[in-house]
Amino acid sequence: MREIEMPPELEQQEQQSPMDQVLQHVAAEVLETMFFTEAELADCEHEWLGAASSARLGFEGSHFGEMLLGVAEEAVDPIAASFLGLDPAELTDAERGQVIQELANILCGAMVSHLWPESRLSIASPELAAWQEWPAEGTLHRCFAIPEGKLAISIRLLPRPHAPGNES
Repeated sequence: MREIEMPPELEQQEQQSPMDQVLQHVAAEVLETMFFTEAELADCEHEWLGAASSARLGFEGSHFGEMLLGVAEEAVDPIAASFLGLDPAELTDAERGQVIQELANILCGAMVSHLWPESRLSIASPELAAWQEWPAEGTLHRCFAIPEGKLAISIRLLPRPHAPGNES
């Protein structure tokens, strides 16, 4: 297995890197304009992620990778209700899941277009999935506090899969 060299834009640093700033800016903008809530960077304390509603989606083209979104259980209803224009008591489980998937889709699209504006990427349909911790190396990860609860976003590049028959 060959080692992947991560581009500098995905390498984590002690201080807030330009990519951290992009992630913070994109998350705040998407949540404010599409979901009518505010997001601020928060310390990453991941014990809540085990019960979070999470969605995962991949992207490919000039870059190949995936994004994972986790939304705290107590934040799902307020976010879904705001996005759909419904009372939280009217939400169905299907609507809750669809809104989490749509939030992941919007965030991923905004993130990749800010990270790699000249790239041609296609984004796969998001799927509901359990949260998983990815290795810190090569992963851009941040947790956010929103008035309704917490939110976590991880984005990482992956090695391109080899097509069958193309091994050297």
